[in-house]
Amino acid sequence: MRELEGRVAVVTGAASGIGEALAHELARRGARLLLLDVAEERLAQVARGLGATAMPCDVRSNEDVRAAADRVAGWDDPPALLFVNAGVASVGPALTAPEDDVRWVFDVNVLGTMRVARAFAPAMMEAGSGGICFTASVAGLLGAPGMPVYSASKHAVVGFADALRVELHSSGVTVTTLCPGFVRTGLHAATRYHEAGFARFLEAAPDWLALRPEQVARAAVDATLEGSPQLAMGWERHAVGFSRRWPRLYARTASALGRRLGLVSGR
Repeated sequence: MRELEGRVAVVTGAASGIGEALAHELARRGARLLLLDVAEERLAQVARGLGATAMPCDVRSNEDVRAAADRVAGWDDPPALLFVNAGVASVGPALTAPEDDVRWVFDVNVLGTMRVARAFAPAMMEAGSGGICFTASVAGLLGAPGMPVYSASKHAVVGFADALRVELHSSGVTVTTLCPGFVRTGLHAATRYHEAGFARFLEAAPDWLALRPEQVARAAVDATLEGSPQLAMGWERHAVGFSRRWPRLYARTASALGRRLGLVSGR
């Protein structure tokens, strides 16, 4: 599945950040796009610039997701690629995270991910081909200081994708988990902050510390076309093995770094 010219690709969270970059990369490769996002006006702008089909979609809504799947079902071919990318975040200490924030993050990041997969994957399975890419995070592979709710939700995405990969192994549909580190994206506009230091860190972080959305999108499309199980990106990925081999040392080091960067408070 190397060529995308004229083939169908679906992207959720396509109005900004990694999702918008994915839309541009897929359009550059000639894909026929269905772009989904809750930000209707911005989504329409992106779609117009690419000659793509835009459809407002809140992944918290079964009706919205089902309507999007029905829309693409009316096309000649099922999706060749599905990028399950919509996401939000909440920042603040683990023990004081408002329950409303927890429900919001999990409804979008976890249940939304599952809704999209359940709606679109059956047609891909019936066709016997295609690739699904779930946008998780390096925070889904280790404990991210200052972002416990987001980290927990992305761990759930990684687990769901890993299980789905096993279940779809003989179907012809591959499952890729995208785990980038810090990316300068519109996610921060969809973040609830309860720790001022983290917001200051994001504003002040140097460019070399962050991945570019275009860089992530290009690598994600390649990995999905190749059927790679997982793609971890960014300097933070090196901490994953460290955290598993030396968990106590990782906790001490990450805690100190988190305090220094203003990601967490405390002594």
